[in-house]
Amino acid sequence: MSTIYPDKRVKRTVENFKAALLELMKKKRFQEITITEIVHAADYNRGTFYAHYKCKEELLDEIIEDMFEQMEEAYRKPYEDLSVIDFHELSANAIVLFDHFLEHKEFYKLMLSPETNYSFQEKMINKLDKLFRSEFEFFTDDVDADIDINLFSTYRIHGIIGILMQWIHSDFREEPDYMGKQLIHILRFSTPKVSVKKRTVIFLK
Repeated sequence: MSTIYPDKRVKRTVENFKAALLELMKKKRFQEITITEIVHAADYNRGTFYAHYKCKEELLDEIIEDMFEQMEEAYRKPYEDLSVIDFHELSANAIVLFDHFLEHKEFYKLMLSPETNYSFQEKMINKLDKLFRSEFEFFTDDVDADIDINLFSTYRIHGIIGILMQWIHSDFREEPDYMGKQLIHILRFSTPKVSVKKRTVIFLK
């Protein structure tokens, strides 16, 4: 979970640091960016930076976590009020995950650039894999007892992730609506339903 800043001035300060780092990353490799450059770009001093972060990696990790939380929200949108998803009834318009990536395409293109070199693609794939495994149980009408369900889940999950990654690397060539419709057709083809696992909500004081 990303850090919550109740103080508006603190929130504005950290947002300025985040914006400054992302702008610098458009111009040079992350490894080459210094704390001094970040604070100068954000118009603060080093003391202010270290009051919030130990290093630039911690700042970037928080930026990534913020985006992943938005990605997770978009991911859950189609089934937030459902216990079972029937892909024969689900509208492609309900899938807003593709819209999320298009809305933030500059961020994803930057983070997936070889120049960034921060293992972002691996982080994103691991995040999506964890979401699928923690919330869905795939099932079919015709169960083959010889199939390892864990391997079957891996096959389906990484197939979906592969579609998403190909779309991103194609520079979002197709519209999100088209991608949503294609995903629905693909999922209907062999797995019409998935069961949504119940989540335990933890309230932090």
